Amino acid sequence: MKFLRANAPRLATSLIESLARQHFGLEGQIDALYSERDQNLRLRQKNGDAWVLKIANVDEDPAIIDCQIETLRHIERVDPSLPVPRVRLTVDGTTSVRITAEDGAEHIFFVLSYLDGRIAGTGDQNAALYYDVGTMVARLGRAMRGIFHPAAGNRELLWDVRMAPRLLPHVGLLAKPEYRRVAEQILTNLRDRVLPQLEGMRAQLVHADVHEHNLILGDGNPPPIAGIIDFGDMIHGPLVFDVANVIADFALDPERLAVVPEAIAAAYHAVTPLEDAEIDLLFDLISARLLLTPLTNAVRRHETPDEPNYMAEYGEHAIDVCLEMEKTGRRVFTDRLRRACGVPASQPTTDIDSLVKRRRATMGSKLYVFYDPPLHMVKGAGVWLTDATGRRYLDCYNNVPHVGHCHPHVVAALTRQIRTLNTNTRYLGEQVLEYSERLGATLPGKLKVCAFVNSGSEANDIAFRMAKTYTRATGGICMDFAYHGITEVADAFSPSGNYANKVPPYMRTLTPPDGYRGQYRYGTNDMGKLYAADADRAVASLRESGHGTAAFMIDSALMTNGVLEPVPGYVAEVAAKVRAAGGLVIGDEVQSGFGRMGTHMWGHQHHGIIPDIVTIGKPAGNGHPLGVVVTTPEILEAFLKEYAFFSTFGGNNVSCAAGLAVLDVIEREGLVESSRVVGDYLKAAIKALMAKHPLIGDVRGTGLALGVELVTDRKTLAPAAAETKRVLNLMRDEGVLIGSEGILGNILKIRPPIVFKKEHADIAVAALDRALARV
Repeated sequence: MKFLRANAPRLATSLIESLARQHFGLEGQIDALYSERDQNLRLRQKNGDAWVLKIANVDEDPAIIDCQIETLRHIERVDPSLPVPRVRLTVDGTTSVRITAEDGAEHIFFVLSYLDGRIAGTGDQNAALYYDVGTMVARLGRAMRGIFHPAAGNRELLWDVRMAPRLLPHVGLLAKPEYRRVAEQILTNLRDRVLPQLEGMRAQLVHADVHEHNLILGDGNPPPIAGIIDFGDMIHGPLVFDVANVIADFALDPERLAVVPEAIAAAYHAVTPLEDAEIDLLFDLISARLLLTPLTNAVRRHETPDEPNYMAEYGEHAIDVCLEMEKTGRRVFTDRLRRACGVPASQPTTDIDSLVKRRRATMGSKLYVFYDPPLHMVKGAGVWLTDATGRRYLDCYNNVPHVGHCHPHVVAALTRQIRTLNTNTRYLGEQVLEYSERLGATLPGKLKVCAFVNSGSEANDIAFRMAKTYTRATGGICMDFAYHGITEVADAFSPSGNYANKVPPYMRTLTPPDGYRGQYRYGTNDMGKLYAADADRAVASLRESGHGTAAFMIDSALMTNGVLEPVPGYVAEVAAKVRAAGGLVIGDEVQSGFGRMGTHMWGHQHHGIIPDIVTIGKPAGNGHPLGVVVTTPEILEAFLKEYAFFSTFGGNNVSCAAGLAVLDVIEREGLVESSRVVGDYLKAAIKALMAKHPLIGDVRGTGLALGVELVTDRKTLAPAAAETKRVLNLMRDEGVLIGSEGILGNILKIRPPIVFKKEHADIAVAALDRALARV
């Protein structure tokens, strides 16, 4: 890792005197100052003015020096009252100059004003100072937020907490077993849980290194802050780093934990309010920062024992602070910070048994929850869910938050609109029209007109009513073990939820085109046509019963049938038979649409058909209630001639704002193509596990809709239902959430928000590997 070996320059004082005179017109008394990796000297002129001569490390990127200089000049312009060094120009008017050392190495040489005062010491430690430090760091952050420099964003720096997991292999160098244990725990947690969350947080240029050695105090009681120095470790990173690092660097004694965190956090928050998510990560970031110095010292003692190291005096005792924080606990520590900032404390942990008891009493005896024991979730962000204990889980199951839990763009659109207006479509409005137009533009053919409801169930209900009106038939066809909703009509198309196996007389079901365990297996010629022949039976039966065929409803991902891959020709052939019988095709895109299957925006495009009606629900509003029936003008007008249709909340301003935001995110972030790429990557990685785990019988699906069928015998295909349930719970224990599917209960369903990336896939596959090994 860069700068793990400090290798500071060591030019002769006489040479530096000459260079200072030549390039900066400076003469005076020169004294050495300590720097970890540069060479710093103080030059005091006869008139009393003092300057810091800075000779950069030979390995330092010149762009980083430029970043430091330009940031200091920017601060001088936007907040000249901040006590930071000023840049002195060369005699030629430049900000720095290249010089050559005695050994022939080139260094960048620049000069900053010297801030008189004294370095803060142990005797200065008190709540008043900590509050002043928190205020000053927040002011500094506000001054730096208006400048960007690419060098700070591409920097590899030892003291950047994001780099800390690289030190995991060196944990064994720490002296005490307890130190090694907590270090490994902190770094693993940082890598797996914290760093992914930082990606969604506020980021800018931050000083990130305000500690006692970089804090200058003036005269007075209490002494005022006279200066913040050393911008050499400045990075472009999460704003919360400034808070976490300064708390860690001033809390190097366990006794200081009683005062430092609250004082600094409260002061910072008064200037720059911290966001909830930032406060919630301070415990982890402070712990990681505390660990950096002792772990770096251990590595340097081992690898460069002869190099000077001013940090050696700190030893490993900062880890004692980590242990004390561990005793306090994340929740208690975080709630202290929240109270100090005037932010409500986090939701208290509620006993799971108590919640289950209350739920049974108020919502019925059937829990319909995942996992045993169930999880109590309190927060979501992107592809992550957090439970009431603060544990974070990778969500590989939920399709409702289609573009990720609490996507900032969707949340902003919702909150902005609900502050302005939320009413119904009996009034004219822009949002519902824009959403209709943009939605229609993504669909093929004449699928351009919309009827708005609040859910996929309602959409499917209305779609079938439209089909019956248009065709004058009353019969419906769906897949065996399908699911399309909970209204009476949608339930009729949902045999998977019918425990009593009571199929309405107007319904017929089709055998799923399962190439793994069905009648026709993978590799069978014309497999699609062979399975589609079953539609002849259904159509004939409806005709003979007098119902006729009004509609065939299909989930393009065949999710409840085990997440079957599109079988070439199957859906098109069934659609042709249904249409020949006078019926319509309803494409239920609740689970398969909006790019989930990759390559195309809509699932039916994978089957090469254009439905007569398309229905959408859950993911359309990223969890906000929004359902839409999209059809042709002819079908909608035929329905409206006979029925008055209006839904009070269907198409309301807020729901449509959410829907528009979801479309924005899909387009801007390229999520349709991402679903294909990441889905292919995830599928291939799971298939690779088949060589290790005979429990895996088949891996299938398209894009980010995948199914993993578990069997106890690959020859007989005996379903591993009990093992599937066990794997679900083991995956939960690993911090990864998946579901199960299929009539035999032996299929792992992987259906994450489509912001899922390859790095998330790696986490999920590694967890699945470990879970399968434990079954």
